[in-house]
Amino acid sequence: MYSDILLLAIDPCLLSWLLFSGLAFLLGTLLGWLLFGQRNKVIELEKENAGLKAQYNNLEKDYASLKYQLEEAQKDLSRIRLSLQKCESDKIVLNTKMEKLQAQISTDTGDASLGFASGAVAPAGGGLAFASIFKPDNLQIIEGVGPKIEEVLKNAGIREWSDVAGSNEEALRGILLAANPNYRIHNPASWPQQASLAVAGKWDELIQYQKFLDGGRDDEGDFNTASKVEKMAMRILGFSDNPEDLKIIEGIGPKIETLLKDAGINTWQQLANTAIDKLQSILDAAGENYRLADPGTWPKQAEMAAAGLWSDLKDYQDQLKGGKE
Repeated sequence: MYSDILLLAIDPCLLSWLLFSGLAFLLGTLLGWLLFGQRNKVIELEKENAGLKAQYNNLEKDYASLKYQLEEAQKDLSRIRLSLQKCESDKIVLNTKMEKLQAQISTDTGDASLGFASGAVAPAGGGLAFASIFKPDNLQIIEGVGPKIEEVLKNAGIREWSDVAGSNEEALRGILLAANPNYRIHNPASWPQQASLAVAGKWDELIQYQKFLDGGRDDEGDFNTASKVEKMAMRILGFSDNPEDLKIIEGIGPKIETLLKDAGINTWQQLANTAIDKLQSILDAAGENYRLADPGTWPKQAEMAAAGLWSDLKDYQDQLKGGKE
């Protein structure tokens, strides 16, 4: 009863104020707790971010160090390649000097075993007789000499390999600059050496030297790409330097080439290794139009092509008719 009286005596406004104050306190406490929790998360994220930044900085340092090491390794590789190329060049020069000395001794003593006979030129390796293909006035066999430069040299009195061999880099460079200032980009340093090898009939050495050159310079050449001498000789003989060009075989045209490649015979070497009976069965399966073709000489021709025996192949093909002996 007294409690009822007390409640009735409390001002309704005061009661509302107490109620809202309590509610505000609870809300403030809850908000403070939430903000405190978020603050802790922010601190943790900041610490994690700082750790990631440190890792990133360390990775950047490692990358810079590795990049520097790579650059130094590439410099060392370039120096080693240049040194190797110079060694190869010196080797060719020394071999040429030795051969010239042997030829001189042969001339003086009459010992034909020490050098080539007067006026004779040794045939190139692989059976291709370059001396019978090129004339001494064909200066374009020299890596770095094209039709225009050949004309410039001949106008200046440099008409044969021996003239180039007897010249030097400074004289050749002077001829080029006098003809056209734009020719300054050409480097004739290797031209006398190439010409000397051609004069001496050292075709194998000239081929290797040209594979070592690039545009006549001792720099970016490799030993895989065919030399200029080989490419020019093959063009003169009418052959392709593509080992997948089966049409160079006497008796094989575009349609038969397609048949062979459909049967998995794609290169000269694969054709050389294929039995004649199998080749005949491929033709027979293609229909009546192909049964008149005779593959009897194809593996032999392909074997010569794969071995680079272009002179022998040309002589052999001259004896054939439609691919038949």
